[in-house]
Amino acid sequence: MDVDYKRLDTAVATTMREIREGAKDPVRRPRARIDVVRDLQGEVTAGAFRFRTDAAVDAGGFGQHPRPMDYLLGALASCVQMWCLRWAAQRGIRFTRLVIEAESVFDWRGEYLQETDAGASELHLSYEVDGHGLTSEAACEMADVVARRCPVLVTLRRAAPILERLQVATQPVMVRRWAPGTDYAVAS
Repeated sequence: MDVDYKRLDTAVATTMREIREGAKDPVRRPRARIDVVRDLQGEVTAGAFRFRTDAAVDAGGFGQHPRPMDYLLGALASCVQMWCLRWAAQRGIRFTRLVIEAESVFDWRGEYLQETDAGASELHLSYEVDGHGLTSEAACEMADVVARRCPVLVTLRRAAPILERLQVATQPVMVRRWAPGTDYAVAS
């Protein structure tokens, strides 16, 4: 893993200081725009970045680009990864392995037939971690910090139950559940 923990620690400390001192506006307003390319394909513009989205063939798309749920899960996994690395940088922990996996459970009967809610009925979030000085207790602390600081995870915690799986090296797997709107996970 190529991670400059000192740079991350400095960046987090600087941002925290600038927010506290009023030098940095604490309110952020990310924005994205989509333009139709062809049928269900679209091109999203988010700041200086552009990427495409599509639907699966059986959903009327061409299956040539990730689907919206793929981007949502990618946003969740990447935001969680970023906050895991920031947490480690602030604690002097160096990961030798960090893999985050996100999965959603939803029912097409909601999306296509309107028989159920079209949203995700559950999200699964998996952490596979190892590193110098990392214990199961520290991994739970990390996951708790991430659940409070990652804007994507905080938003999704309000919307759907999240089943969280923490695997630290060869230690027993820990499974916890976040109920919508709660501030803590419960062991499963």
